[in-house]
Amino acid sequence: MHDDDFTLVDAFALEVDEEEADRSAYTVSGEQALRLFGHENRIGIAIRAPERAPDAAAGPGQGDAVYDIGLMLVVHAHPECRFVWSRLVVDLTATPGAVVQDMVPSEVEETAVEVEARLGAGLKFATVLSAVDVEARPELVRRRTVHFPTVTASGTGFRKAYWDFMAKDDSYLHTNRELRLLVSAPADAPVVGSFSVRARLRMPGLKNLVPVRKKGGLETTVQLVPAPGGAG
Repeated sequence: MHDDDFTLVDAFALEVDEEEADRSAYTVSGEQALRLFGHENRIGIAIRAPERAPDAAAGPGQGDAVYDIGLMLVVHAHPECRFVWSRLVVDLTATPGAVVQDMVPSEVEETAVEVEARLGAGLKFATVLSAVDVEARPELVRRRTVHFPTVTASGTGFRKAYWDFMAKDDSYLHTNRELRLLVSAPADAPVVGSFSVRARLRMPGLKNLVPVRKKGGLETTVQLVPAPGGAG
């Protein structure tokens, strides 16, 4: 998988919210710049063209189709700052009948792993997780399938998908990795969804986390799967 396979979605600017630590709002997907005490940090989301599963893997409803949708969340901190937590939410409620069938990765512990996934039977990804010694093989750092932070996911069987990324101790949290979403939806309609990103960062030595938020409207829709024939 190459960077050219992904398309950036919109662009927004973020500001630091220093008023209330628990009020950080969701920020709409896109490429975002966050300055903390003059240090610029980046948050971004990209999507790649969806792949339709074979008819043998048709969705649970009559007339449904299944799509393998690739996403990339990029969280890159300034060397003097640290992202300690970030969350990506994909909301499919704008598409009637759309359901999350599976997510990859679904869980990654503190050890770096490489995730291999392919579409298997029963509307599931067949995944293989292999531990990676990053110090011994630093070239793997560039692989989109290698996940470093602790990752948890939820949403299978529902209309919203959640990925949480958490740093270990005081280490960097970089999430420049591909995520995959398996979605069933009516075959004769486009699939649209909203992306939200929530993140917290701090500067080393400061105990208080600084929530980040975007000003203004927080709602947007992105066409994940185009309508048949390019309509819609």
